[in-house]
Amino acid sequence: MDNWFRSVWFIRIISLILAGLLWVTVNVDDNMDSDSLIFNDTSSDMEVMDNVPLEIRFNSEDYVVSGLPQEVSVTVEGPPSAVTPVVRQQNFEVFVDLNDYGPGTHQVTLQHSGISNQLAVTIEPETIEVTIEEKVNEDFSVSVDYLNESSLADDLEVGQAEVDPAEVQITGASSIVDRVASVKAIIDVGSATSTIENQEAPVKVYDNQGNELNVLVDPNNVNVTVPIVERMKQVPFELEGVGGAPEGIIINSLTPNVQQITIYGPASILDSIEQFPNIQVDLTEITEDQTIKVEIPVPEGVKRVDPQTIEVQIDVDQVEAATTEEEPEEAPEASS
Repeated sequence: MDNWFRSVWFIRIISLILAGLLWVTVNVDDNMDSDSLIFNDTSSDMEVMDNVPLEIRFNSEDYVVSGLPQEVSVTVEGPPSAVTPVVRQQNFEVFVDLNDYGPGTHQVTLQHSGISNQLAVTIEPETIEVTIEEKVNEDFSVSVDYLNESSLADDLEVGQAEVDPAEVQITGASSIVDRVASVKAIIDVGSATSTIENQEAPVKVYDNQGNELNVLVDPNNVNVTVPIVERMKQVPFELEGVGGAPEGIIINSLTPNVQQITIYGPASILDSIEQFPNIQVDLTEITEDQTIKVEIPVPEGVKRVDPQTIEVQIDVDQVEAATTEEEPEEAPEASS
């Protein structure tokens, strides 16, 4: 035994073994989750990541792309030490590069970056069909659509709305923009009792079948003012002289200063009135041409009338009374 310790080679072999054990001990301490480096790591793990955003790389100034999913599924498989950080951090990208493609329909393969090459990567779907079209811009007028209009009070109605701005710019694929039939701002008037001032409303774009179109709208919100006014209707009327003119006065004409009366009230009442009831003019004190004011009566069910009084021009003729006296009869001649 003493001879061994005196042997240079024995000392060298013992030193090498101790150095190897020290190296193994240090590496096991640094990575407790790893298998001993004196063994081969043959374990494998697989993880599926859903709802991974899909990035689109293309010339967005000139083209519009359709047919792309917003999200995809990514499966990674490989050593657990490489799988775990990818799944936890998800600091990778899945993208489709369309920069070398022009207008038309194309079958393209999805790509990824930022994933370790130690892992096998599967993207679902692997390929997609996309359509590239030229981008167009066009201005459209904005009209207003009302929600719950039937819930307004019966004597109120919606007036002419004002939209600011009155036009918006629509951007999209030429085939989509060609289908635009209406551009509308949506306003809920159900609980309104007075004018709606400068309400911000989203702008919606529809085709002629009422389907909403997927286009860019600038601005995508507008300010809308909606007058909430009393329900009204204009109806004609006639004048009716009453009481009889004084003796010797003949009424030639009664001429009002307006031809129609505006009535306000519930729709059911307004719909039933096609002509205002005759307006009576008292003639009992009319002795000459003159203009008088006549108060307008409010029919039953009507909330109010406008105007409340009218002016009536009265044209008359005066007739002189008869003054002719009877002549006396001649006395008969006396007989002789």
